[in-house]
Amino acid sequence: MDRKNINILFNYANCLFDSESTDLALNVYREITAIEPNFYFAYNKIGLCYLRIGKFEEGKKNLEYAIKINPKYIEAINNLGLIFQREKDYLNAIKQYETVLQFNKDSLEAYINLSKAYLDSGKLGKAKEVIEKGLQKDEKNIPLLSNLLDLYLINRELNKAEDLCKILLSISPKSSGIYNALGSIAEKKGNFTLAKKRFETALSLNPKNPQVHVNIAAMLQHAGEFYSAIEAYEKVINKHENLDARYYSSEALLAVGEFKKGWMRYDFRWEVFPANKVKWPFAREEMWNNEGGKRVSLWKEQGIGDEIIFLGLVPEAKERSQSLAVYIDPRLVPLCDRSMPGIKFFGDTKEFEKQAFDYHMPMGSLPRLFRSDIKDFDRTAHGYLKADKLRVDILRREMGLEDKRVIGISWKSIRSLTTSKKSMMLKDFGMMFKGIDVVLLNLQYGDVQEEIDEFTQATGIEILQCESVDNREDLDGLAALIELCDLVVSTSNITIHLAGALGKETWVLLPYVANFWWLLDRTDSIWYPALRLYRQKTLDDWDGVLSNINKDLQKKFGE
Repeated sequence: MDRKNINILFNYANCLFDSESTDLALNVYREITAIEPNFYFAYNKIGLCYLRIGKFEEGKKNLEYAIKINPKYIEAINNLGLIFQREKDYLNAIKQYETVLQFNKDSLEAYINLSKAYLDSGKLGKAKEVIEKGLQKDEKNIPLLSNLLDLYLINRELNKAEDLCKILLSISPKSSGIYNALGSIAEKKGNFTLAKKRFETALSLNPKNPQVHVNIAAMLQHAGEFYSAIEAYEKVINKHENLDARYYSSEALLAVGEFKKGWMRYDFRWEVFPANKVKWPFAREEMWNNEGGKRVSLWKEQGIGDEIIFLGLVPEAKERSQSLAVYIDPRLVPLCDRSMPGIKFFGDTKEFEKQAFDYHMPMGSLPRLFRSDIKDFDRTAHGYLKADKLRVDILRREMGLEDKRVIGISWKSIRSLTTSKKSMMLKDFGMMFKGIDVVLLNLQYGDVQEEIDEFTQATGIEILQCESVDNREDLDGLAALIELCDLVVSTSNITIHLAGALGKETWVLLPYVANFWWLLDRTDSIWYPALRLYRQKTLDDWDGVLSNINKDLQKKFGE
């Protein structure tokens, strides 16, 4: 082979690259740039080699050099976007893809990548807009239709997702992946029989598709068959080392009380959707592993209910640390400042990131350090958050609740992925208070006045609203409202977490298959000693739960 002929060398390097001999290809591409420093095609390929092996800075440097030589080289611009996207720098990824479209408005690859970047960054409206523009160029483009399917699934638009799967099957009738998606849709709708049938079809088309086996295990878990689910997950892990199986199995393990193994696998959440799209506030180096006497920074993740649970472990982290800084939802800062002196709480990322630290950690990893055995929960604090006593007194007088027995109520989880399982209609929820001589106080966030008015008109039961507290945005105010109650009764949402953290007696209505936080069958909570759990005995049977709570209310508040 003529080692001085650039075209021959370039074709040879491309063959090596295509056969995944990346290191050999990289050496040949470098050889080309040594002969011809302005051969920008080689710099583009060097960038792709570094992208493949995860050396993003080197990849960007070479792609940027290719673009410097030829500013209109859209392949390198697109590839630079791919690296930014892998780094979760979605803003810069989007800029690259938009630049490609400025040079070539018909680039389907740019539409595919741009819509994916918008999906990954949570800008779903923009993602839909880009997908629709791309489909105007090619209405049967499978990657674009797949992005649209992801959009529907993220938005929980299950009927649209199912219709789109049928369109995809008309294009690719033997796709195991599409039948797998249809199975997941049926499972999310609660139709386990149909889900199983669709998963079986997916396996008949591709028996080695590990994602189908993962989804079958997840279906068992969501049906409440936790031990069967764990067994199914283990089979996938043993055969495929599947990351989804490792993470999803963590929740099943935790639900049955296998804490040590469960929390170890819980860290795999960062490797699967949606947490794998999250950009960490710090680099992944210097993760805390319970080293004593160090400066530690903890940072929030997931929903605010989970955040409140993790806050219960923060005092134990403080005992192990020289100093502790915690980044939390800004709505929680006043509560935490009052409740945990000696710890610095931040609601602003810029101020938080200025803190000097030796180690950092996402708050969801705290249980791995402090709750690896059921006996560790003997240390669970009762009421680790403190409401503002002055504000409690002011609100009690404001609403005229002196010398009255008050029950705070909340009946739905608006943003949860399992909203339908965790929520009720107020007209049904409120019936358990018939014949109980108490004042009902609304703790539900969102615009619920119309529901309350309809309920009062139908039942004659009045529900008080506090005009001076926004139950969603003013969590310190919500804490004060909870504190003035004699009892809180709620479905599983932020209200019970806040009430539990305040140490307020709270009765919780749980669906048949509840979140792993509540374990199986127990009527108490290992995270919040003040909680009493009322579980559905069969799927969707709220009547039995309401009847049991009404009986207990009669005992507690009856004359």
